[in-house]
Amino acid sequence: MLFFAMGFEHSVVNMFLFPSGLMMGGNFSILDYFIWNEIPVVLGNLVGGIAFTGLTLYTTHARTAPARKPA
Repeated sequence: MLFFAMGFEHSVVNMFLFPSGLMMGGNFSILDYFIWNEIPVVLGNLVGGIAFTGLTLYTTHARTAPARKPA
């Protein structure tokens, strides 16, 4: 919940919040939700996960990993 309260978007959180909003009478459609929220958020989560988590772990591991010997 803190993640959402800080203003960050996460696709799994939005999969709960937006359908809940629709059930409570929100003024948007499922197509609006997918086009304007879910697709951009998923793309942003992928880019952020790859750039900030994957590349960070890769660069730190590459520096500390033992040297590979050819087979």
